[in-house]
Amino acid sequence: MVVPPYLTPKDATLGWRFSGKDGRNSLGLRNREVDAKDPQDFRILFLGDSLIWSGDTSSGKLYTEVIETSLNQALRRPAARVEVINAGIPGYTTYQELEFLKLYGLDMQPDLVVLGFVFNDLYYPYLHKPTAGRMLDREPSILLHRFDTRTFPGRLFARSYLAHRVVFEGRRGLRELTGYPFFRFERSDDFYLAWTPYGWDTTTPLLREMRDLLARHGRTLAIVVFPVVEQVDDAYRALDLDHVLYPQRRIGGICAALAVACLDLTESLHAAGGKGLYRDYLHLNKKGNDVVAAEITRFLRTDANARLMD
Repeated sequence: MVVPPYLTPKDATLGWRFSGKDGRNSLGLRNREVDAKDPQDFRILFLGDSLIWSGDTSSGKLYTEVIETSLNQALRRPAARVEVINAGIPGYTTYQELEFLKLYGLDMQPDLVVLGFVFNDLYYPYLHKPTAGRMLDREPSILLHRFDTRTFPGRLFARSYLAHRVVFEGRRGLRELTGYPFFRFERSDDFYLAWTPYGWDTTTPLLREMRDLLARHGRTLAIVVFPVVEQVDDAYRALDLDHVLYPQRRIGGICAALAVACLDLTESLHAAGGKGLYRDYLHLNKKGNDVVAAEITRFLRTDANARLMD
């Protein structure tokens, strides 16, 4: 692991963030500089990974910018405004997003924090690490989750890369023998954990801590869920819809248990064009981000968030 030279000791738990170059602000965010908040304004902080960072729309603006414009057009208080801050950082996990909130986000005085939740956010604490070769190189330990390492006999082989590989190959071979599909997300080092029951063990505590931290400061948390392309592809949905959408049920249940507002974009993206809205396995194209902007704007204007429009 290589520590980027512009990081400070304060950033130790983050692992990395971008530098304030190439049009980014002083924190390395794809956002204008965050100034002191006007008490009359309503500030929304978007936390997340590359799904927040790379939200380019057909208008030429990020979808966070489109949301800001749309909400301000709907305001009934001429003297006030809505400010949306894009604090997406590619490669971050929920752990890092919570750490960023503690280190920098609270100082921005957000009234509402919107967490973009992606199904590779479950890895704890890191999915990537900066190395001499790449800013977002793979963290090797993400391969050590092919079985539950807390139970016997799993804990005996918890740190054995070979054992985890054997389990993976065995599971794939069994699927081939039975004719049941072995989906791409189950083969992916980034995403397979979201389709395991034990993979969600750290999610609830992290989201609870984030919710409680914001509540102590009089702030609110909401979550937006982004699907991968297979989850909006009719060919895969027809094979086993319950299995394909397993992570959506898990995060939905967690949000319900924590009483946190949740917007799942899966069915909206499916209805609006499905896989045609994606530019790769995870990231949306401009048309897909247009859908995201419209859906999040509607979500923020619901009765549950009525104080935004007061």
